[in-house]
Amino acid sequence: MLERVKFVNHINEEMLWGKNGIYVNYNDLHDFSWNYTSDNNKISSFNKGIVTKTIPIVILCNTDAEGLATKNKLLEIGEKDILAVRHGKLIIGDYYLKCFIRGSKKSNYLMRKGYMETTLSIVTDYPQWVKESTTSFRADGRVTTEGQTTSVSSGGKNLDFNRDFPYDYTSDMTNKSLNNTGFVGTNFKLIIYGAAVNPTIHIGGHTYQVNCSVGEGEYLTIDSLEKKIYLTKADGTTVNCFNNRNRASYIFEQIPPGQNTVTWDNTFGFDVVLLEERSEPRWT
Repeated sequence: MLERVKFVNHINEEMLWGKNGIYVNYNDLHDFSWNYTSDNNKISSFNKGIVTKTIPIVILCNTDAEGLATKNKLLEIGEKDILAVRHGKLIIGDYYLKCFIRGSKKSNYLMRKGYMETTLSIVTDYPQWVKESTTSFRADGRVTTEGQTTSVSSGGKNLDFNRDFPYDYTSDMTNKSLNNTGFVGTNFKLIIYGAAVNPTIHIGGHTYQVNCSVGEGEYLTIDSLEKKIYLTKADGTTVNCFNNRNRASYIFEQIPPGQNTVTWDNTFGFDVVLLEERSEPRWT
């Protein structure tokens, strides 16, 4: 079975490796190793630092023209990230690794123009495989996770939405929840849509609050990984709202694993994007 790996650069140009003339050999993408520090012969912490990986690739195209185009694209799609110093992403299944293609070592490229063997060198300063899953909470009672809408009701009136959801839902959900399917607490992006004033959300008993106004057509983002809070205005400009956070409750507290009760005043809608992180992509 051939492994399929997709590479997407920072401007969303992509290449699929594993079919159509470009194939991935055995590689170390699934390997990982933690570094450790010690104090008095006791391990005190772990980290991974900057990690380099290699991907052996075979280009085997039907025509010389296809081979030349594939070889050139292999350089160009990754070089744009290097020159902009903006991460691309390697994607295996539902997981991505933020990285750069920093080098390529070639062999057997003189046989014919449609054939080449090369080993790509990948470098990352965040060596975690990440899966993003989005759950949307709406003031009208909808809770949607990755395209599947669910609702927990207490006997309210059924509603039928003119969007392509497969079920009818009830309007007075009282036990909304967020399911973190990971095995540890996860980072997140919390995206709050206006209009909202001093939006406050409780997840798993923890309070996430920013004391600011979010107008119609605007949205507020709380990014626990980047430790940023910013308001995106209707014209696309952003305003730093870090100093408006509720300091009595840590705004970047990770979401615990399992089912978490979610409560808010139901006057605004928001998305929770969970960032499940693993040292290797999940085997499926």
